[in-house]
Amino acid sequence: MHERTVQESIERFLYDEAELLDQWKFAEWEALLTDDAQYLVPPIGVANPEALSPENTLFVIADDRLMLAARIERMSGKAAYCELPRSNVRHLVSNVRVLAEDGDRLTVGANFCVYRVRRAELTQYIGRYRYELLRSGAAFRIRSKTVLLDIDVLRGQGGLGIIL
Repeated sequence: MHERTVQESIERFLYDEAELLDQWKFAEWEALLTDDAQYLVPPIGVANPEALSPENTLFVIADDRLMLAARIERMSGKAAYCELPRSNVRHLVSNVRVLAEDGDRLTVGANFCVYRVRRAELTQYIGRYRYELLRSGAAFRIRSKTVLLDIDVLRGQGGLGIIL
């Protein structure tokens, strides 16, 4: 058996993350997060969204670890009305790139397309991911996940009721 490269390990990690989200396995997904993790979706239709900060800009989503835990609890129960019954979701991840590496901290970029099917309606979300990953032994943990959407309007049932 050959030893995986960092690139291969990160790709496998992101594919496994996508599978957890597709399967609605939020407790397992939450275990991938660091204690200070952030999940960010900057505003859409603006120039250079990766340069924006939720401290001075209204984000579509700007969850810290506590808010993420509440989001997961809501989505796992009956409080997420826009997801009853649950959508069928499929995350496609491609063009995974290690953008920077500083010790155990890695900045990773990837392209994505997420398909959401609910009540015969198909909604597509396309864009780029920016991750800050921390190496944890032979594995990784997510310190931040930024979702840079390439769409110019959020539409569909529930707007953004799923984790991209």
